[in-house]
Amino acid sequence: MIYALIPLLLVFLGIAIFFLYLTLTEYKPLPTEPAERLRNTRDSELGDIKTITTFNLGYCSLDKEQDFFLEGGHNGKTISKERTFDNLISLTSVLEDLKSDFYLLQEVDTHGTRSANVNQVEHISSELNEYNISYAYNYKAKWVPIPISHPMGSAYSGLMTLSKKPYIKNTRYSLEGQEVFPKSLFFLKRCMVVNEIQIKKSKKLYIINIHLSAYDKEGQYRSKQIAHIMRFIEELYDPKENYIIVGGDFNLLLDQKKFSGDMPDWVGTLPQSVYDSKFRVIFDSKINTVRSEDQPYVKGENFEIVIDGFLVSPNITVSNIKTHDYGFEHTDHNPVTLSFKLK
Repeated sequence: MIYALIPLLLVFLGIAIFFLYLTLTEYKPLPTEPAERLRNTRDSELGDIKTITTFNLGYCSLDKEQDFFLEGGHNGKTISKERTFDNLISLTSVLEDLKSDFYLLQEVDTHGTRSANVNQVEHISSELNEYNISYAYNYKAKWVPIPISHPMGSAYSGLMTLSKKPYIKNTRYSLEGQEVFPKSLFFLKRCMVVNEIQIKKSKKLYIINIHLSAYDKEGQYRSKQIAHIMRFIEELYDPKENYIIVGGDFNLLLDQKKFSGDMPDWVGTLPQSVYDSKFRVIFDSKINTVRSEDQPYVKGENFEIVIDGFLVSPNITVSNIKTHDYGFEHTDHNPVTLSFKLK
């Protein structure tokens, strides 16, 4: 009888050792730490009207043929290395074509089995070599064991910011509202990356890259994260000294008029307090910025909403906001470009 239990005991022992390893090696960033500066030698003249684009690249693996297990699908990683690299090349071409002065990119992997170890940061840095680049991890998972049949595996990913003007400072701030143990072993460590740029002799431009929590049914994490961001920028803002743009994937509905009770459980709304603040919420309501991944993409059958956009300080004039519709061909998001003028 005892010998019959040995295989079962070995399985439990293996699981225990696995969780102990993940616990001991868990990524635990400091509340505040420098973001990595990959390049800071470029300095281009900017026009009177400047542009900034936010784009979630979906680790170059969430193309139109993919679904995702946390949204009712089955997959957690790329179809193949070739597919990830093809998506990366296409998405890099999109960035080149948009010709923005600044880029805020989310879900950009350095390595990991979920994206077949394709180094997306290295490729984008090489191809868009006229930009200064900062990078900060918000995801370092040794192994995500779900879906059980074909697990996501490892993931090393972060927020990448590109600028045609050199940086003074790049800082990663951990956001309030983080997953608790044991989920913390497998989920992202949410943050904001604050990039400081001297834009005029007497003024600085703060460009803040964010990617808030998803699949937060009760909204407990996102509400803390957005509250943290709002406190930070309200304390930072001084119309005589700086301009502030917050951009990225809010994972919250920016267009209140499109709220519907038929939305997936993970969809939340941006708190009214944000709209009531001095900062303006800027988005394009005409084109959806993200699609659901309960199944491969089929226009008209997947749920589509606007969650990518910007917050801008009162001393910034918005000239235009445009979502570029690429039909979710190579990622589950569309890029959004803000054209602005500094007063």
